Amino acid sequence: MSCKPLMKAGNYGDRMASGDADAGSAAAGRSGESVLRGLLVSLLPAVGLLVGLVVGWYTVTWAVQTFRGVFAVPELSAVPTQDRAPGVPGPTVGYWLSWAVPVVAVYAASGLLLWRWRRGRLLTGSAVAGFSVVVLLIVPVWVSIEVGGFAPS
Repeated sequence: MSCKPLMKAGNYGDRMASGDADAGSAAAGRSGESVLRGLLVSLLPAVGLLVGLVVGWYTVTWAVQTFRGVFAVPELSAVPTQDRAPGVPGPTVGYWLSWAVPVVAVYAASGLLLWRWRRGRLLTGSAVAGFSVVVLLIVPVWVSIEVGGFAPS
């Protein structure tokens, strides 16, 4: 008994299926391209995650500092809260905007890409996941150190 698939010769989308060897060897180039395409598609989430991690890191470091420099947001005191002199101002609205505006801009751009770029949804979605991980892990710690102050003791 043979283990040959029971397929009729015909066109199935972008590949040909046939019982004879010539049609199978002609389609071999296409299946190689199909394997390569499948490999690239399977790597998209990993690439998107790495892109999201990098964009997240640069957003919480470079973009926040650039925003503060452009809009002249005053520096916070590095002295811990309990050791500060009375009357030392806390964080201003500009300080909170320096954290919010870059993050919201990235989420808005990602939402637009997810909505309009159908083929890139897997890449964009995984990039948003990587970005969110960086933002949710680093921003609270960074803000806590900046607002509460830092002392080596």
